[in-house]
Amino acid sequence: MEPWVYALLSSPLCLTATFFNIIFFFCLMRPVAGVILRNPLRILLIVVLLNSTFQQLVTALTIIMLLFDSPFWLQTLTRALVYQFFCANFSCNAWISIFYYISIVPQQHPIFIWIKRNINAVLYVGFVLNQIVLLMSLSMGTVMYFLRGPVPNNFTSLERNKTLTADQYLFHVANFTYLIYCTCSLFTLLFSWGKTFVYLREHLKKMGQSSESFSLPKQKSQMRVTVTGMVQVALFLPSSLWTIAIASLHITDNFEMVDPKRFVTMTFCSMFSFGNLLCFGFSQSVFRHGIVSVFNKIKRHK
Repeated sequence: MEPWVYALLSSPLCLTATFFNIIFFFCLMRPVAGVILRNPLRILLIVVLLNSTFQQLVTALTIIMLLFDSPFWLQTLTRALVYQFFCANFSCNAWISIFYYISIVPQQHPIFIWIKRNINAVLYVGFVLNQIVLLMSLSMGTVMYFLRGPVPNNFTSLERNKTLTADQYLFHVANFTYLIYCTCSLFTLLFSWGKTFVYLREHLKKMGQSSESFSLPKQKSQMRVTVTGMVQVALFLPSSLWTIAIASLHITDNFEMVDPKRFVTMTFCSMFSFGNLLCFGFSQSVFRHGIVSVFNKIKRHK
């Protein structure tokens, strides 16, 4: 991908996502009357917005860097930070999906019953450990990549394999850890939202057969969250598959031929981060009602 194409695609996404981040932060800090958002969901949503905000700032920096000849270390660092914030949000979505799965679907297995009783501790500890693994993987990979230096033009994978060192083996370990991290998050999203959707669909069918009303606000909210969760899976599926693919290509040293400047990967991150924000804006009542309240205030002041 050419630099100008990356700038053309990512700039409007970056600006629009930043605007929504500001609005959503305002909605979280000052929720409208009647909207109650409890932990751990509130903390996870705050983390999502923080990651998204920092991702947009780093993306803006990568676009500005196109205007001058930036040093190799800065290019490497900014790319790693984009991966860090994007994948951290990917993980946040996985933990949010677990929260809704445990909350909505009746649990029979002793392990899931125990998780439901200790959902706060499980989410906090699991999320922190999750982020430590991601941070270690990307930090080690970034340092090893930096030590390897820029890849010369026409430098083949065969030539690189001849120069394998301990540093490069550590680089492959970091990539393999990153690969497992992304794969686990993807399968968690697919499993939790899929199981939740199947349960709600069967539940609504039973209510329809018994002539019960399924227009209650709680059921509508659950279905809305579940459907948008499935949309989030659909949004993250291409980006996660691409992320898994690039991690695999890094292990085989073939990635430099596919996306040498990382513009394709960073564009994927910008697109799906923006789509993820829109999904949260629709599914979470604190954002949905907050935006309506903001627009109503603007209308009254006109």
